Amino acid sequence: MGFKKFRADVSTAAQKVASGAVSGVLSVTNGDSDGNVVIKYHHDSLTRDIHIQALAQDVGEYPNGNMFLLWTDDSDPPPPVVAAVNVAQDCLSGLSVYEMVTVFAGRLEREISRAVEGEDDSLDEYDDEDESDDYDAAYDADYPSDGDEFGLPSSTLRSYRQRSKFVDTPKSLLQRIRRDLRQAKQAGYKVGFLDPFGRTAATGIISISIRVDKLALSDGAMEAWDLNPTEYVVLLIRFTKRYDPLELVVVPAASHTEVTFRIGKCNKHKPSLHQALSAFAEPTRAETTEEGVAHFEKLFISNSLESFLNEGFVSLLKIREMYNLDWEKANEQYLTHIALCTKSDRLPQPLACPQRSQVIPDLAADGDHVLGQDHLLEKGPAHERSLPLVAMQFAMRYFVKCTEYCLRCHRRLEKGFEALRPYVCPNPLCLFQYMAMGFGPAVEHEILTEPYVVDLLVSLCYTAIQPYKVSPGYNAITPQTKLPIRSLPVGLRLLVPDLSNATATPLKAKVTDDNNRLVFDGEGAQGFVDHLAPARWLAFRTPGKSRVVHARVREVTNATKTAVIEVMAESAVTWASEQQPPVAAGPQLHALYAPIPRTVQPPPSPAEASIADVYPYDTDFDSMDDNSKGYAMRHLLDTLPSILDIGDWLSSHPHNALRSVDRVSPAAASLLRWIVSSNRSCIFQVDGSRPVAHSPPQQGSETMAGGPKGQNTEGGAGVAGKGRDREDERILGMEGWIQFCFAQGSPDKELRFSRALQEVAARKPIHGNPTIFAWHGSSIANWHSIVRTGLDFQDVRCGRSFGHGVYFSPHLSTSLTYCGPGGQHPWPNSDLNITSCLSLNEIINAPDEFVATTPHYVVSQLDWHQCRYLFVKAHGKGSRKDTVSMASNIELAHQVKWRVTKGALYPQAPGLEIRGEQNKQLQIPLSAVPFRTIGPAAGTTSSTPAKRAVCQLEDSDGDEDAEDVSILVSDDDDDAIVGPPAKKSASPAYSMGSAITQVVYVTNFSPTPHPKATLTDMHGSGARPPTPASINIDRAMTDFVPGSLDLSSLLRLAPPSFATDTATRSLSRELVRLQNLQATTPLHELGWYIDFDAVSNLYHWIVELHSFDPSLPLAQDMKQAGVGSVVLEMRFGSEYPFAPPFVRVVRPRFLTFMAGGGGHVTAGGAMCMELLTSSGWSPVSSMESVLLQVRVAMCGQHPKPARLDRRVVAGKKEDYGVGEAIEAFERAVRSHGWAVPKDLRVTANGM
Repeated sequence: MGFKKFRADVSTAAQKVASGAVSGVLSVTNGDSDGNVVIKYHHDSLTRDIHIQALAQDVGEYPNGNMFLLWTDDSDPPPPVVAAVNVAQDCLSGLSVYEMVTVFAGRLEREISRAVEGEDDSLDEYDDEDESDDYDAAYDADYPSDGDEFGLPSSTLRSYRQRSKFVDTPKSLLQRIRRDLRQAKQAGYKVGFLDPFGRTAATGIISISIRVDKLALSDGAMEAWDLNPTEYVVLLIRFTKRYDPLELVVVPAASHTEVTFRIGKCNKHKPSLHQALSAFAEPTRAETTEEGVAHFEKLFISNSLESFLNEGFVSLLKIREMYNLDWEKANEQYLTHIALCTKSDRLPQPLACPQRSQVIPDLAADGDHVLGQDHLLEKGPAHERSLPLVAMQFAMRYFVKCTEYCLRCHRRLEKGFEALRPYVCPNPLCLFQYMAMGFGPAVEHEILTEPYVVDLLVSLCYTAIQPYKVSPGYNAITPQTKLPIRSLPVGLRLLVPDLSNATATPLKAKVTDDNNRLVFDGEGAQGFVDHLAPARWLAFRTPGKSRVVHARVREVTNATKTAVIEVMAESAVTWASEQQPPVAAGPQLHALYAPIPRTVQPPPSPAEASIADVYPYDTDFDSMDDNSKGYAMRHLLDTLPSILDIGDWLSSHPHNALRSVDRVSPAAASLLRWIVSSNRSCIFQVDGSRPVAHSPPQQGSETMAGGPKGQNTEGGAGVAGKGRDREDERILGMEGWIQFCFAQGSPDKELRFSRALQEVAARKPIHGNPTIFAWHGSSIANWHSIVRTGLDFQDVRCGRSFGHGVYFSPHLSTSLTYCGPGGQHPWPNSDLNITSCLSLNEIINAPDEFVATTPHYVVSQLDWHQCRYLFVKAHGKGSRKDTVSMASNIELAHQVKWRVTKGALYPQAPGLEIRGEQNKQLQIPLSAVPFRTIGPAAGTTSSTPAKRAVCQLEDSDGDEDAEDVSILVSDDDDDAIVGPPAKKSASPAYSMGSAITQVVYVTNFSPTPHPKATLTDMHGSGARPPTPASINIDRAMTDFVPGSLDLSSLLRLAPPSFATDTATRSLSRELVRLQNLQATTPLHELGWYIDFDAVSNLYHWIVELHSFDPSLPLAQDMKQAGVGSVVLEMRFGSEYPFAPPFVRVVRPRFLTFMAGGGGHVTAGGAMCMELLTSSGWSPVSSMESVLLQVRVAMCGQHPKPARLDRRVVAGKKEDYGVGEAIEAFERAVRSHGWAVPKDLRVTANGM
């Protein structure tokens, strides 16, 4: 309902308060910002009126999905106010404004009364009766928090450890935490408190950060890593169990240490608590970030660093302490232990203890004290060392020097040049994990920052997998076909449809007119069960159709051999055309596209037209031959949405991965990841600030996010992603071309080029002009391999009239004749629609050693040249004007003069200058050439520094919260109550005073606060809607009506006295999961329904099973008897999740087994399943899986199908009793030899 309802509710609450409806509340008014409410409270025992700020954290989801945040700006608030704010904070999810005010006022009245009566005002004295309206979410050391799975705040992130039966955090431990964090601050890092950790709790999340400009990164590295000098690199550390100091962490096994890490960047020194929680748990809906609010984003290597921190940091720390090693040698020892090193790599014996107070050599060379220190080498006793500081130093070491280490095993790579982006070592396992498992730079990051680079890579790959004819040799009879691509994906475990295998036998199915259902019969039904399952993908084509339809299976019905599908995309049956596309003229052997031969069939009859050949995504890609692999890859890329559309979806779903995109199949996602990851060159779009054409919206077309396609609805072009303006690297005089700059080639090729340059410079006087530039033109199909491995002369395409080698030309017009499309078809979903490619290459200046210099440069040394620019002719989709604006001659002259004046041009050797259009000399920007390849060039007035100066920006602590600083320096008896900050920050998320603790829910459901509290208490009284708006109902698929069950006719148990914290937390988590699932899945697909508004006891659930397959005897009996659902009762005991629930049918009665019934329903109504006994139960079983298995058992037809009791069919209504259910369950369990749960009767009776 959102903001409009929120404003209306504020007005309603204000009117009710003005009439005296809420005792003590004088007024309710709108605050300074949207979603902010100010509550003015009066009590005779208080010396002044109190102003409470309440912030609706998600107004768009108000009221059900919203959580209120409370705090006070009043200086020195009375202790009862502080206590009331912190305790009431846990009860403010899903409430209206008036309900929130009422709940808080009642809590505040209770706290004031307690103080007036002389009781201890500490929260430790609250008894359970007083806390009946609060969620008992105490810390349980044996289980992870809810936030691990659902984005819910951990119980340890609550405002205080609130109950008297739990031991408070010892003051000495809080003092140790603050002391350890003070050491991190004294070392030059910024510390940010996000929740009670360090204030009142020893569990929670802490933020440690450093500003980017202090990292001494080069400008090129910051550009390649998408960093801004004013941003912060932030390490989030979450302690799930109690904080253990460093000397205790190294004692037990590493697996026993409950600490997890996330690393990213933020525009402030710490993110909000909401952002921090989202970083540790995938959110369930799109998130937006308001201007001015701290925004936490992943770094381009966050996946690799987080894996290293979470898997190896504690182990490496233990090894360092045991063997007295540095981080590198400790990592070698660690890899040896897990068998990732060869025997020759293994360390012989522990090393002698090094002297303390040593500086890390490679980081100290940067001249920065912050990065150059190793806290573990400092003098002092072990108990004075800080675990957070060591973790931050470890993270920064491998972040700043990431290009020197393998991204997977983190062993040091061979040195030779300063790389801009990290990669992996030659170890095949590391290479596989880099390509297939996402340990390289995140493809999502690349799509968001450089979408047209990704578009370019996909387009080049698409043309490279289209075969061309190879001229036959003397002994050959027929021409052969060959793929231009040299290296196909290997080991990605791709499952694809086998569309190219003429001998394969597809499944046969009848397709409904709307393409949303496949019905299998005859031969097609034989492989139905083995090949199809929900969430799997398939492809099908019907006779006479020119497109292959790709769909995802939504539902499979074995009884009728029917699959409900959702069409996601289409691909071409063949890529052949009646007429070859035009190609550029020139002495080029053009590729002749040859589609895989197919037999021409006569037009299908009307009966045959509806029968489709179905190809499941179940063929192992690695088992195919090369041509079939290319064919399968083209189909996958045809199904891939445009990169800009994927980027739009990722922007609106910031913490989701590519595989979460509905329209992208797992195989297509893996292929796209391989295309991006296999490109080891660092490529940027030079004119990223210039608009590039995007597909104009077509009538009826929508993006994956549901909005109109494209960001421009009036024909304007969109901006090229989030990439920076690199106008200073643009080569002037090449208008009409989109320019891509190779900031760095592939690491191994760049290393060989650097070494070759040094070798030639040592024997030739080329320091003034060490390199020259020249053009190279080639068919689009060749550029996929050229970008990855560089130019070579392995294949003969255009003849070699002037010798063997790679051909270059200083003249653009010459190379243009070789860069035609070559007959390949462009990627249909490209926003660039590339027609030709041309590269500008840097070559070692030694023409006398070339094979030839006229009319072309012919270079046989493969390590002597490196691509620096790629020029692309691209015609964006739609009727757009030229995407690159033409600069006037005056403007061009002005820019050239400015670059010459500033010494920003690379000096070209006289007589060897590069020529562009109309044979005009082109100027090469100095910033486009890697610094390592430039000698002391004459004629330049400035040089590019290899490193940035440290602390160029003002170094001030003004951006730190006063509250953070006050917490670090406070170690007195009042630690539990921290005063308000000296100034209010722009974001309430981290400017909270003493009465603030932010708890964020990112689901639409707030778990029941306590087994004794009802959801009605939490959500307010009033009639609930019979059908929640979030439920998706397809009346064509089900006749079930949610909310039609008369719950008053069922026995409702009171909250049990045996409730335990572990069971309560687990049940809360399961209820949240099921509610989210039900809200996002069509009812006919789920097959079950829970009225969550009516759940008044966490330990007692009512579930309806419905929408059974109409062909089942059970469904036919239910229809005849007028029964809409099977009503189940689930009762949970104190031992849950270690003990199973008791599940029984309440109504209708089933035909007993002795009378010919089945469905695993006993004579007393209990479900007879080993899963629900001590023999078959597993604590990891989710309630979703239990409901699914119960439904499957009830639908089973072996040995007999389930039927309703004949009296029910005749109209007699009679429920099962719980007593008969217990007895029947015990008899059935013993007859099967299973174990009866020890607390069965207590659980089943609910007392």
